[in-house]
Amino acid sequence: MELQSAMVLELVDAALQVIEPLSQRTAAWQVFARCAVPQLGLGSLARLVVLLQQYGPDDDAELAVLLWQGEITQPASTIKAVQRLRSLVTFLQGQGVTDAASWLQWRDTADAQAVLQGAQHQPPDTINALLWHLDSGRCDVPWVLMFARRGLSQAPAHGHIMLAVQEMAEAMDLSAKALARRIAWHERLFQALDDMPEFRLAWWRCVKRTLQAQLTNATWVKLQVQGVTEPLPLSLAVHLRQGQPMLTIQLPRAFGAAPAWRNLTIVQLRQEDWGAGLGLRLLLQGEGVLPAQLQLEIAKRWKVAQLQPPVFERLSAKQWEISSCWCDGLWKPSSMNPDDVTVWATDTALQVMEYVQLLKGMLRGEGAG
Repeated sequence: MELQSAMVLELVDAALQVIEPLSQRTAAWQVFARCAVPQLGLGSLARLVVLLQQYGPDDDAELAVLLWQGEITQPASTIKAVQRLRSLVTFLQGQGVTDAASWLQWRDTADAQAVLQGAQHQPPDTINALLWHLDSGRCDVPWVLMFARRGLSQAPAHGHIMLAVQEMAEAMDLSAKALARRIAWHERLFQALDDMPEFRLAWWRCVKRTLQAQLTNATWVKLQVQGVTEPLPLSLAVHLRQGQPMLTIQLPRAFGAAPAWRNLTIVQLRQEDWGAGLGLRLLLQGEGVLPAQLQLEIAKRWKVAQLQPPVFERLSAKQWEISSCWCDGLWKPSSMNPDDVTVWATDTALQVMEYVQLLKGMLRGEGAG
């Protein structure tokens, strides 16, 4: 989820403060983040402004259906939340806020008195929303509590959590408000992705088992995560959420064969980024000479088999690699169960084997010739 989208999520969170109870407010925010944002392309403030222009004030009821999708039970409240969002956007435009960078700068420097003076012509609801959002980070507290419950797998007392935040903030040389705001920012992004790290771990472990069962001559298999800078000893499931998972399978080298003999030595599958789409990159590495003509034939064969196009790279005179990327559907764990995850992972592993078997067949054919 990009920075611009995160800004939209935060504005909507402020607009939804009018909704009670908290459970309904959270449900409305989640359906906005997980459904309305991708459906309406609300990836930036500019896109939100366009949407609010397309649906004028007379269409607030219609717009409420698109944004909250029935999660708010009181009709008057659904419209009130849209009106508050509209007023917030209008006010911020008047303050020179046009994107996420200017929003963060304004949010971190504005004070309540300045907001009151600058928003006197705005509806009281708008002023209240802005003050609530700026006053000691009260808008962030529910997200901090949600973060704590998710991380600890239990619901600690509100006072204990806020005391812990205060102590952490002092250790990090931050104010408690700044730390709470930072936690809330990241928790919104996490919740918007509709993620379940334990499902990701189950997915990757199933891919690993399936490929090991297919590649019985593998000499080394490892599932690891790159790009994790967190110093705490977090679980692999959490690391999968923070970094780039990578499954590497090493195959036997062709010892004693002629130098020109082509042999596949490494099969590697990794996820390129974390988003709704499961973006995968397959890397096949080998040794021996890979002539240009054979590269063209491999590309043609993969195209006939309706596989993604290969990208060839010559690492050295006798080392090469072939990569291919694809987006393997959408990651929507809220609508999945463990069996769905297993089926999906197995299908992906078998898809990887299509690439491997086609390549190995062509390498053997050329080598034998």
